[in-house]
Amino acid sequence: MKGTLQKIANRIFHLEVEGHGKDNPILLRLTQTQEFTKVDFGYTTTNKYINGGWIKMAPDTYIEDTITKKRYKMLNASGITISPNKHNFQSNKDWQYYSLYFEPMVQVDRMINLIEVEKGNRNDFNYYNIFLNMKDGMEIV
Repeated sequence: MKGTLQKIANRIFHLEVEGHGKDNPILLRLTQTQEFTKVDFGYTTTNKYINGGWIKMAPDTYIEDTITKKRYKMLNASGITISPNKHNFQSNKDWQYYSLYFEPMVQVDRMINLIEVEKGNRNDFNYYNIFLNMKDGMEIV
């Protein structure tokens, strides 16, 4: 019917996608709701730094649909600081889970990129060609 909104199911995708740098966090899950798209990460420090180093997220991080080039901006973050601030680890055995919240996306099969810095280097948290197949997403209440 014209003028009625289709009820959109909440969906969760278990992904475990590696970033374009070997020290990037693992992209664990993506959750789609009518209000937002949530992306969960897990990060373990390395021996590269004595105290484990630090992490932060650029404020203009976005999700991009690879076909339409539509961008979904980041709305909020939980468990990670936003640049220029940074989270300093205490040892090279530390870990951190965090979530980024983006504008909601229409629930259709698609390929996305999650970009912290355009044309970034291996230290930037960029993730490419993440396929979201709606039938693979588990419906959640």
